[in-house]
Amino acid sequence: MPRKISGKPPRYDRDYSIYFLTFCTYDRKALLHQPGIPEMLIENLRFYGKRLRELIGYTIMPDHIHLLMEVEKVAHLSAFLRDFKKRAAKEIKTTLSLTQNHIWQRGTMDHCIRFSWSNKDFENHIRYLYYNCYKHLGIAPKDFPYHNFMDAVSKGWLDMDFFSFDETRLPQKYE
Repeated sequence: MPRKISGKPPRYDRDYSIYFLTFCTYDRKALLHQPGIPEMLIENLRFYGKRLRELIGYTIMPDHIHLLMEVEKVAHLSAFLRDFKKRAAKEIKTTLSLTQNHIWQRGTMDHCIRFSWSNKDFENHIRYLYYNCYKHLGIAPKDFPYHNFMDAVSKGWLDMDFFSFDETRLPQKYE
């Protein structure tokens, strides 16, 4: 009997790599911008992020989170996600007095950043991570409170005015 082949491509994973991760709330419920929740998530990211080589970037949207992190061992990534999501779910349920069983959608979308001389994979993902607040909420990254955009600016990866809009620079209309 022939073996079934799943519709999923093989997972590319590698120790000592950078990963871009996305995970969503269950049924995409907008729980993550409720009072006190983003601050708790950032605190937990920093706490559990100490297990990683580096938490490079994060963006907390109302119904999903993007992370860019460097790991020494792929196993550390799995442990980080398990512990972070478990702790965050417990605190979200308590803070919001929720009785639902699930806070997070099953699984995490992941991408191992690939580096080469001509590849812009890292640049594309860091730009997407901070662009997300503009894409979904219309807020310029420098004005969005739930990410670490200023870290990327201080490292020279992005400019302070990345996706900002200054109405004073528009040409004046003539009547």
